[in-house]
Amino acid sequence: MVDIIRAYASPDKYRTNLPVEKIVADEKIEERGVSHYQEFLEQRKELKPIIVIKHPKKDLYAVLDGHHRFWALKRTGMGQIPAVVVDVYTNLGFEMTKKGYFQPSPLFTKYVRIPLKKLTEYMKTFIWNTQ
Repeated sequence: MVDIIRAYASPDKYRTNLPVEKIVADEKIEERGVSHYQEFLEQRKELKPIIVIKHPKKDLYAVLDGHHRFWALKRTGMGQIPAVVVDVYTNLGFEMTKKGYFQPSPLFTKYVRIPLKKLTEYMKTFIWNTQ
């Protein structure tokens, strides 16, 4: 297990493969996001590992980051999912993550996350093209 900062900074460095049946994830997802990652997989592109937390007593993992990637990978029939296991959460954190309390709603994603991502890309293009 690794601390969450290292997990986000260098996910490939701490990558492991976990059995898909041992991973629980919120089902409150945006289908368009899952489809986006399924297209990547169809093009044989590799996805970043998901970030999970381990249940303190059971042999289970809950998705903390990467719900859409998880569902896309699971739908392809993969038996093993690339993941980074972080060690900063307790049993309460595991249960809250499993129930989706940390997962943004589809409306939040649609009206806040996606527009912000687009704005960021536009700003990068603007800044790079004006220098």
